Amino acid sequence: MIRKIGFILLFVFFIVSSVSADTQIKAIKVKGVQRMEPSTVLSYLPFEEGDEVSQRQLDQALKELYKTGFFSDVKLDVNETTLTITVSERPIVSYISFEGNDKIEEKVLMNEIHMKERDVYTPTKLKEDVRRLKTIYQRMGLYSAQITTEVEKKSRNRVEVLYKIDEGPKNYIEKIKFVGNKHFSSSDLREELISKEKKWYRFFSSTDTYDPDRLEYDKEMLRRFYYRKGYMDFEVTNLSVTTDKKTNNFIVTFDLHEGARYRFGTANIQVTLPEANVQKLEKQISFRKGQIYNADYIEETIQNITDELGREGYAFVEVVPQFKKNDKTHVADVTFKIKEGARVFVNKIDITGNSRTLDKVIRREFRLNEGDPFNTDKIRRSRQRIENLGYFDKVNLRTIPVANAPDKTDIAVDVSEKSTGAFNVGIGWSTYDGLLFEVGVQERNFLGTGKIVGVTASTSDNETQVDLSYTDPYFMDLPISAGFDLFHIDRDYTDDSSYEAKTTGGALRSGWDYSERVRQTVKYTLQRDNITDIDSDASIYIKEQEGKTLVSMIGQVLSYDTRDNVFNPTEGFYSSLGLDLAGLGGDTRFIRVNVNAAQYYEIMDEWVLSISGSAGYIYGLNQEVRINNRYYLGGSTLRGFDIAGVGARDKATGDALGGDWRLIASTQLMFPLGLPSEFGIKGKVFIDAGMLGKPDGHYAKDTIDYNSTPRVSVGTGILWQSPMGPINIDLGFPIVKEDYDETEVFRLNFGTGF
Repeated sequence: MIRKIGFILLFVFFIVSSVSADTQIKAIKVKGVQRMEPSTVLSYLPFEEGDEVSQRQLDQALKELYKTGFFSDVKLDVNETTLTITVSERPIVSYISFEGNDKIEEKVLMNEIHMKERDVYTPTKLKEDVRRLKTIYQRMGLYSAQITTEVEKKSRNRVEVLYKIDEGPKNYIEKIKFVGNKHFSSSDLREELISKEKKWYRFFSSTDTYDPDRLEYDKEMLRRFYYRKGYMDFEVTNLSVTTDKKTNNFIVTFDLHEGARYRFGTANIQVTLPEANVQKLEKQISFRKGQIYNADYIEETIQNITDELGREGYAFVEVVPQFKKNDKTHVADVTFKIKEGARVFVNKIDITGNSRTLDKVIRREFRLNEGDPFNTDKIRRSRQRIENLGYFDKVNLRTIPVANAPDKTDIAVDVSEKSTGAFNVGIGWSTYDGLLFEVGVQERNFLGTGKIVGVTASTSDNETQVDLSYTDPYFMDLPISAGFDLFHIDRDYTDDSSYEAKTTGGALRSGWDYSERVRQTVKYTLQRDNITDIDSDASIYIKEQEGKTLVSMIGQVLSYDTRDNVFNPTEGFYSSLGLDLAGLGGDTRFIRVNVNAAQYYEIMDEWVLSISGSAGYIYGLNQEVRINNRYYLGGSTLRGFDIAGVGARDKATGDALGGDWRLIASTQLMFPLGLPSEFGIKGKVFIDAGMLGKPDGHYAKDTIDYNSTPRVSVGTGILWQSPMGPINIDLGFPIVKEDYDETEVFRLNFGTGF
């Protein structure tokens, strides 16, 4: 009996051993490859010839080969000591084409799909790309667009892919309605939305097409609007979309719950951080008791507190506002609870979607690097800086926790590139320059490096100019911009001062940021000036200036900028200090100082008050300042007065002689005119004042008219951000002037690029 049991155990052990025993693979053969080298297939195996291989390793090898995506079928056969791998390669995409895409250019569609020419073809990839293309058409309002595909097999295991597109008609938004809005009119609320109703004048925009994603964002825009106005309980209770039976367009209805309007009550700070200065933190609160509640003030306070604690050395903090609302008095007390947050560091930054732009161009805009402490404000600022590059249609930034590492997080950046090159042809007109024609080529992301290259030529009745420029915003991969300019300017001043000026030269420039708000730029300029074609009856003081001079000048500008928008500011402050020194070579020597400042206030929605001023002074170093380097006053610098209409003037000829110093102050109020915001038309009223100093030189008192008293003008006008470019119409009326000043009531400027 014992013998029989022992024999059975021995037999079972032999069977188990034979099943689980490793096999030495002495040779590996690869069959079925057409384009791929057998060595490439072998590189994906977790073992090599001569290794002892288990069944588990063979299973793993099978998974690894399938995971590559290169093969539609893989078989592994072991015959004694030989492993035979038989594969069926997936075809390669040799050509991709589109048919029926009249409303969207082929290059736009090609940039959207993931499967490219020379990629491995898979039905899954093709299906995903069809979905992405449909999304593009839906964003344009073409919801009835149909996309089918044809895959034609070619020789050598290649395929050609054809996307057949039936775009169909556009689906517009016929009407946007609101239900439950008691405190704001429907027209006011429509102005807050990105989506717009179909109108004839919106032919330059696609915002009147139906887009569900855009409508979801509109819900957030409404919430922000009401929260800024004090309605803390606001919510969009329902969003419904129906179809207009007559037009087959969409009717969008927002159901709103506005709630009551709240004011700020008391504001407190509770902090658990050791040695935190509570008094300093309390000064960071950006609102006061009794003010209408505004969610922007809460965000601003959180940011201020975070920045202050960061300066005190606390890298990981969490600031959470807690509200105590009184439903009877409609007052909300706020307590900012501050505690030390979890210690989280950036593990890695992954960037996708940048098929053209180099990774480093995006990475250098990040305010934090891999290994740095995670900071939500720096993440937000990084996204803003990437968007400000102007290279991308969209920038999505996500944080992804790292598995098994709670103190680390990955940052995923997904961008969608857009065209950064432009060929511009422009035409315009102004009351001074007359007809203007301009042509230019610019690439703002040259070869995906972020470098800016441009050439522009323009001509008008009074000026001809050619410019060539190059800028590297990160010279030698340092946070320093560097570039150069080459230029030639031919300016006709015969109407003002009876001469023409020609300038040819170049400049080298560099700039860097001391902080997010403070920037320094330096510049060296070398140019040849020529005062020529002086009228025979011109002022003797003009004739003395005739001839060529060489200017060798170094300059700098230090600026401080807190404006919310560089091109269309509604709030914030800007100031700059410029200093130029000419005389490092050449035959022109002077020192010039320029100071500029402007403050912007949004006194109510879309009503923007700006107060600005500038001062300039130029001093000749052992020589008179030449006429083309002096200051002039009038035109855009002092509305209501003609170009160079203010200042010293030859009594006999009326020629403007300019001045060695200038002071300008202006107060302007921009306001809406009750027109739809997308018209881009705003009204303005202004008060301008200015003073121009006398030119330094040997002028006989009885030969010139001069008075340094201030000139003042008032006026009104219209600014239209038209599809053809900005159009400015100003009506200026001098109220303080001298008899010899030259005035200009009406002034118009416009231009375009197409």
